[in-house]
Amino acid sequence: MYLKYSIILVIALAVFSGNSSCSIVGNEANPLKVENMRINHFRQTGIGEGLHLVYLVQESEEIGGGKWSFFYDEIEGFDYELGYIYDLKVRKVEIENPPLDGSAVKYILVNVRSKEKAPANVSFDINLKNFGHSFITEHEDGPYLLYQYKIDCSNMCESLQSEIESKEIVTGTFFHGPDESLILHSLK
Repeated sequence: MYLKYSIILVIALAVFSGNSSCSIVGNEANPLKVENMRINHFRQTGIGEGLHLVYLVQESEEIGGGKWSFFYDEIEGFDYELGYIYDLKVRKVEIENPPLDGSAVKYILVNVRSKEKAPANVSFDINLKNFGHSFITEHEDGPYLLYQYKIDCSNMCESLQSEIESKEIVTGTFFHGPDESLILHSLK
């Protein structure tokens, strides 16, 4: 008798669990895909619906190559810290009826596989002005990159301001500074 009730219980659980609307494995209308993603140690400027700082990413088989893609979306649950290269596992969920100006995919952090500090002597380029748009914002303690990262321009502050005012395209070469700041090394 006990065996009969156990079999009925197992069948009932199997039937009802398949109809759950809170599925974390996705369904045909909203498939779930888990991928590896690498996030670079600095963010680049981009223009979308306004001015943005975007992640530079490599996904799946691109990881370890030389090409980095602009990534305008956020990754739910991910706390980015400038100066670190991250290897992540993310879940990509298709959004039903996405906004017209938004992504059709939502990214959710599954886990941080690694977080490695970028070498202290590595330099990198960030677009400071592009298509006539300046990404430099002024604050009482000096220039920032879109209000997020303080730019230590030392003896180059006047040159930075002059180039932003007079040129269409300005690129800065930087090193990482303390407290998520950017140390300006040169202008192009």
